[in-house]
Amino acid sequence: MGLFRRQPTPPPDDNDRAVSELMDRHHHRASILDGDDRMIIQPGQALENFALTMERLDNDIDTPVGVSDAASFEEVLGMIQMGMGSFLAVHLVNTAMRIMSARYPEELVRRPLPEQYDLRKLVPVLTFTDEQHEAARQIFNQRTLSTVDLQAEDIDDVWERLSEEDQVQVVTALFFMFGNKVGAMKYRTGIK
Repeated sequence: MGLFRRQPTPPPDDNDRAVSELMDRHHHRASILDGDDRMIIQPGQALENFALTMERLDNDIDTPVGVSDAASFEEVLGMIQMGMGSFLAVHLVNTAMRIMSARYPEELVRRPLPEQYDLRKLVPVLTFTDEQHEAARQIFNQRTLSTVDLQAEDIDDVWERLSEEDQVQVVTALFFMFGNKVGAMKYRTGIK
């Protein structure tokens, strides 16, 4: 899994193609740049891209995928700035539970991440603050322990105290926590 990679700005002659891709329901493009400082985002496509990337990771844990395979940093930040950050966070954990519940034993899937769990020790390149890491762990565990999908308002107490930068980091942490838990369950169960 990798961190965000900045998506290159398409050359001007590619803008027509980019718009066409954005409008195509069957294409994965979730955004286009409209000038130097505006981005048009299709949040539904970004959410679908996250789900597909998470499924790819579950299907082959050795596949080199990262958050940027689902959405660019700018797309995630744009969704957060549009007030959709908590929706994105619950989408990630709800998708994680759907994927994990379909393949792994319930007692492993429903086991929360322990208090001493520290993703930063497992993936040293990650530099989350304690607050960011704990917020992600709380959200992940909240969904793990819930028998139903979370709604955006279910995480308001954790989410609203975070800055936009913190929220981007929490989204990243949730993605990595999913990958880490899937890897651990694959190792524990022998499921490929």
